[in-house]
Amino acid sequence: MTLQDLGNIGELVGAIATVATLAYLAVQIRHNSRGLEQNNELMRLSFENHIREEGTQLRALIAADPELASLWRRGLAGDADLDRAERDRFELLIVNVLNMLGAQYDARNRGLAASHRATYLFYIAKSPGFRDWWRRRRAIGGDVEFGRWIDSLTEASPADKLPAA
Repeated sequence: MTLQDLGNIGELVGAIATVATLAYLAVQIRHNSRGLEQNNELMRLSFENHIREEGTQLRALIAADPELASLWRRGLAGDADLDRAERDRFELLIVNVLNMLGAQYDARNRGLAASHRATYLFYIAKSPGFRDWWRRRRAIGGDVEFGRWIDSLTEASPADKLPAA
């Protein structure tokens, strides 16, 4: 066997090792991709559960107190006869809704949430009371794109789907 033959065998072994390494890397990348997909699904489910729990807590709070339930209904209807204390209480409830909408907006921008999961927030956002509150508070500032998204929610009709974030 000549030196040339040994060199050829070495190149063949190197080529086989390279192909084997590439095959191994392809398997590892596929495995890691599946793990990332599973992790993203867990994050999406966790987020949706968090929003659902916050909404449930808010509804339970309102349902447990007839006076608060009345205030909530009147506030969402845009009742101009709310006194100062009632307006303050209603505003605190609406800030909770706005925080949930903010979380929904952020998660949707990251691909973590489906629009249909926050339908109850959509209906609150299009209520006369929320729209009036938002128009008064809109000028405070914050994320411009989020503000536009909230604007689109308040302008939508009940049959519309949630606007894209």
